[in-house]
Amino acid sequence: MKKGIRFLAFTDLHYDQMKDGDERLERIIRAIKENQPDFCICLGDFCDPVEKNRILVERLKKTGCPIYFTVGNTELLRNSLEETLKFWEMDKPYYAFENEDYRFIILDTNYFRKKANEGNGGTGLSDYNEELSFFGKNYKGEIFPIVPEEEMRWLEKQLEGEKKKIVFSHHSLANEFQQRGVYNRAELQDMFSRRNVILCMNGHDHGDGILEKDGTVYYSLISASYIWLGIQIDSTEELKAKYGYLNGNLIYRDPFYVIVDIDGSDVRINGMKGEYQSVTPDDIGLHDYRWNGVSIRPEASSYHGNLRENLCQI
Repeated sequence: MKKGIRFLAFTDLHYDQMKDGDERLERIIRAIKENQPDFCICLGDFCDPVEKNRILVERLKKTGCPIYFTVGNTELLRNSLEETLKFWEMDKPYYAFENEDYRFIILDTNYFRKKANEGNGGTGLSDYNEELSFFGKNYKGEIFPIVPEEEMRWLEKQLEGEKKKIVFSHHSLANEFQQRGVYNRAELQDMFSRRNVILCMNGHDHGDGILEKDGTVYYSLISASYIWLGIQIDSTEELKAKYGYLNGNLIYRDPFYVIVDIDGSDVRINGMKGEYQSVTPDDIGLHDYRWNGVSIRPEASSYHGNLRENLCQI
């Protein structure tokens, strides 16, 4: 008999940037204990991967719930990928695990593609044929973010078989706003449409978004901390004088997370509503509550859909 599964997902806690990081983490831990999920997934940008923060991982592990981590871009600001993996006690930045009738796939989207020969003058994608991991902001001016070819080959194999697949990533696999979503997302979406991929979840955008395409739901999970709107605040001297002290961060009052229940192809995402801690997008003139291709209304959307039971297998 098939058994459903439940997991809790959160993202972008940015513990080291939040004055109330401990309280936010404690709220997530309380939610894990109250909802008793089969596992918990962090979609990246949890904390600086340094020795003093190992206690944060231990706090999550003490819940007794299996915890899985996705490497985010800010975890590679001051630490190399190798150092970050050592902090998480992970062998690889992308991996998969199975539970009942489901395979869960965690991608590493923190790569960029650059020209192998800066002097060749080419401008096509084929001229950008060296793929490297993020470190600091070494990807600026290049093609980013991207799932590299080696990882794509690995992913192809992970998508084989009849188990239903759920894919996690830090960057969106659907967001088309500038360089927010993964560059080769069309190729990924095509792969997913021909396989049993029923749900993709991401962080990074700090906002909320849902797209259903070809039998797959693409869900952007809102941040557990804040939304950065520094460009909007700096757009006028009046706003800068009034809100410059925020350093561009408009803080969500409570940490967002979602509980996801999956039974067969029935996907139910249990969202939550919230508020801004003080200053809102309305206060700085962003009345449509849109930023970087997602909604920044303070809520994690709920979703319920029964996706196709029998997708074409290759």
